[in-house]
Amino acid sequence: MNHSRSLTIAVVVALLGMAAIPAAASAASGLAVDVDQRPDTGDAVVTVTHNDSAVENATVEVTGESAYAGNGTYTTDADGTLVLPEPNETVSVTVTTTADNTTATKQVDLVPRSAALSVSATQNDDGTATVTVTQYDEAIENATVAVSAADAYSGNGTYATDADGTVTLPAPNQTVSLTIDASANNATASTDLTAVPLAASLDVTVNQTEGGSAIITVTQYGEVVEGANVSIEADGDIAGTDTTDANGTVTLEQPEDDQTVTVTATDGNLTAETTAELTGTALDVSAAQTDDDVEVTVTDGGNSAADATVEVEADGEYAGTGTYATDADGTVTLPLPQENVTITVTATAENETANTTADLTVEFAQEGPFGQAVSSFVSALQSSGFDGPPGETISDFVTGNNPGNADDAPGQKGDEADDGTGTDDGNETDEASGQSGSAPGQSDDAPGREDDGNETDEASDQSGSAPGQSDDAPGREDDENETDDDGPGANAGNGNGPPNASERGGPADDDAPETDEEDDETDAEEESADDADDEAEDEEADSDDDDSRSGGSSGSPGNSGNAPGQN
Repeated sequence: MNHSRSLTIAVVVALLGMAAIPAAASAASGLAVDVDQRPDTGDAVVTVTHNDSAVENATVEVTGESAYAGNGTYTTDADGTLVLPEPNETVSVTVTTTADNTTATKQVDLVPRSAALSVSATQNDDGTATVTVTQYDEAIENATVAVSAADAYSGNGTYATDADGTVTLPAPNQTVSLTIDASANNATASTDLTAVPLAASLDVTVNQTEGGSAIITVTQYGEVVEGANVSIEADGDIAGTDTTDANGTVTLEQPEDDQTVTVTATDGNLTAETTAELTGTALDVSAAQTDDDVEVTVTDGGNSAADATVEVEADGEYAGTGTYATDADGTVTLPLPQENVTITVTATAENETANTTADLTVEFAQEGPFGQAVSSFVSALQSSGFDGPPGETISDFVTGNNPGNADDAPGQKGDEADDGTGTDDGNETDEASGQSGSAPGQSDDAPGREDDGNETDEASDQSGSAPGQSDDAPGREDDENETDDDGPGANAGNGNGPPNASERGGPADDDAPETDEEDDETDAEEESADDADDEAEDEEADSDDDDSRSGGSSGSPGNSGNAPGQN
């Protein structure tokens, strides 16, 4: 008994499930509304369907953007349709339908019959022409077609369209301009056609794109021709033959130079020819600074431009200005700059000109050891073809780029330095190593030094009491213009200090430890004793120049009156 009841329930559920399938499919397909105008009357027929079946008594609301006699609310008949009147002018309407709580909407343009008739004409590949008449996108049978031409044409006359709404016109013997008038359902339409004889139907065009390439297109009666043979007469690599692709085209690369190309297209027994002016690739120039030099590169059509003329100008001092010719690689090598400059580079080749600018900086020249930078500068100067005296140019480069001349270099710090007058104006900055007032032989309490309050600190190689310059140095007497031939035993003094070491606050001569400087002086005096007098005269004459070059006073080592060769 329970088994029988379970079977009955299962059958009922299965039946209910099968009954639900059509409802689900209906819900999925939804409600639909279509609008079509009748060619003979211009009326608009609205059709409402559900699951492709006509829906009777569906509510339809019509709303137009402008005044339209068909605006309002309607109910579909047993065929699921309703008819709207022909508009007086083209109007856009929205048609909304509702059925079984489902809504569908469609927007259409309703056109009066006078504006709905259309006529078109095209030529076929055999030279004939086909005229087609439609109304509301439907072919119109028995429409009247009148053909006329100003020139003699066998197709002049009046025709009636067939069931497909078409008329076939004969191929012309010459190119003629046709005027075609069609009439049907109290509407008229017109079109024009330039009919071309078959022999002249093939056409070829050449159009150069902004990118420089040229597109060759082959057509017949306006339709592209695939597989047409194309012959190109031109200079360079673009000359040759090719076959059109599915789009009826062949693509040519941009030529290097401006030139006229002749293109001939052939398809069967048909031939077409045209000429076109193609613009060649533009000349291009670039300039780039490297660690070693400045490289200028000239190209024409992506290829190196040998023997191109290159003119270089600068907004400042630059050794690379001038006129050059590119090598086989299309390059010119320029020297590194001596200062930051902007150069303008102009390249000329075969009546084409290109220019560019580049900012050159001295930082490139200062990378790595300074000696290496100087060597690179000289090498670049030579390779650039510089034919003037190089000395001044190289000297300017060294002066302007030597790290030792930088503001923060040792001995260069500050705005003002010792002016060499021995006075302190309060503007001196810290002195470089070897120029400190406390350097050996330079301090105020050094042997032979007194502080009169007006002297500035001097470097160790500028001290009046430095080795070979002190008052008790060998060969020094009170008279600073005389030399002492007696050697080390002479009375040491220059009239500015105590006559002996003990009075100056230093150790007595007998007790003073022997220094390296004294050993060096003794050896030098022995080696130069024979010509000491002559050297003394020479050194006195040149002392001023030596002072200016060494940056020190006449009391620098080697300039003292009792230095080796100064006795």
